[in-house]
Amino acid sequence: MENILLTGGTGNLGQTVVKVLADGGYHVHLAVRKDAAGGGNVSYYPTELTDSAQAGAFVQNVINVGKNIRAGVFLAGGFAAGNLAKTSMEDIQSMIQVNFATAFNTAQELIAYYKTVGGGKLIFVGSKAAMDFKGAGNMLAYSLSKQLLYNFSTLINESEKASGVTSHILLPGTIDTETNRGFMPNADVSKWIKPEAIAGVIKDIVSGKETRAVIEF
Repeated sequence: MENILLTGGTGNLGQTVVKVLADGGYHVHLAVRKDAAGGGNVSYYPTELTDSAQAGAFVQNVINVGKNIRAGVFLAGGFAAGNLAKTSMEDIQSMIQVNFATAFNTAQELIAYYKTVGGGKLIFVGSKAAMDFKGAGNMLAYSLSKQLLYNFSTLINESEKASGVTSHILLPGTIDTETNRGFMPNADVSKWIKPEAIAGVIKDIVSGKETRAVIEF
């Protein structure tokens, strides 16, 4: 059975992605903050992903158990609003830790492994709104962290392609989750992106049916 390394699997989007991948026959290895009992095609590893040593140990544990890692899927993250006047350096650092460091720490270790086995896939989730500079300033710290993630994915494709490593970043609009519905009770949710649509694209990337480096929703 092929193995998927995944972060952020307990969130609104993550739960859907884990189910789609596990139901699709992949064994999903999740980094979680609290210990939990695994079952079926899902295993859990207590990890603080902002700690590079713990993130590296997580990857090594999955390698030791699964050997054949098909892809790394990086969903861990968070959101904060705030324009330039209301954003501190601490706010920016916090968003970078949550949205970028969690992915960087894990991907760095996974890429090193990929180089020993002929390559592999990385899948990041960015933000369509964060790439729209007309409105991104209203969520400055969040946007900067997601832009950093976008640039990281692009750099991986340039610097690691000779090793067979491919990186993909998804840029969804507002995702239809309970959390977002709570934040925006009067919004037109018909225009929002269903978690199942994102999970389907991730599964297609893993299987090789989707090859685009940047995918907008």
